[in-house]
Amino acid sequence: MALELIELRSKAAMLHGPVLTFYLQTSPNSDDWKIRLKNGLKRTGEYVRASRQEELQLFLSIKKKVEKAVLDLQRHFNQGLVCFASQDEILLKPTQIPLENQFYWEKEPVVQHLDELFKLYPRTGIILVQRHRITLIDTLLAEILNETNYEIDLDTEHWRHYKGLSSGAIISSGATHRDKFDSRLKENQARWFKTVAPEIRKEAKNFQWEQVYLAGPPELTKEIKALLSHLNIVKVITQNYAGKSANEIVRDFLIKELTHI
Repeated sequence: MALELIELRSKAAMLHGPVLTFYLQTSPNSDDWKIRLKNGLKRTGEYVRASRQEELQLFLSIKKKVEKAVLDLQRHFNQGLVCFASQDEILLKPTQIPLENQFYWEKEPVVQHLDELFKLYPRTGIILVQRHRITLIDTLLAEILNETNYEIDLDTEHWRHYKGLSSGAIISSGATHRDKFDSRLKENQARWFKTVAPEIRKEAKNFQWEQVYLAGPPELTKEIKALLSHLNIVKVITQNYAGKSANEIVRDFLIKELTHI
């Protein structure tokens, strides 16, 4: 969907005005957006009636088409909705990012708010560190594009590489086996981190990350951060996110962090 918003930005620039633009706060669990949409379109119509009377019929025609298109799309709603609509075309895209309600009727599409989203949520990496596993989450506009896992193989002492979710380490539930497993990890942690750091740096370059968030137990994040000093690590969160889904993590790291929701 993030890539679709990039395409939306390009298509919007080609629309011939007047153009109805709006940014709408939505939620898949509430119909409150219907009231916000109705009120926003009503106020926009009042503006057109008062100051651009000759465009009123065109606005009303576009408004009617937009309302139908929005209703047809509502099952795909997340946190926000962006709309650019002209006489010839209607462009609608849901977003995972919460939006402020803004409505415009102008000669050209109002894209500043969309551009601000790209600045606020650039290509960002989230690196989750555990003793035996490192997860890289590649995001744009707070949406996941790629997920990569590195997991240490204790038999070969090599990092196994997974795209998407890994199978997870197989660790005996017995206390003695677990103690031996943990002890071996601690003894070799620094050396193993050094062997995987070049792979992380390579992925960061391939994904063109503009910024990076790092999370995990403090003793581990400190160690891996020193090996990734050339990355733009904007924040280290000393919290273990083991067991959480990638979507939950992205929401905690990016959406809550930057919008304070």
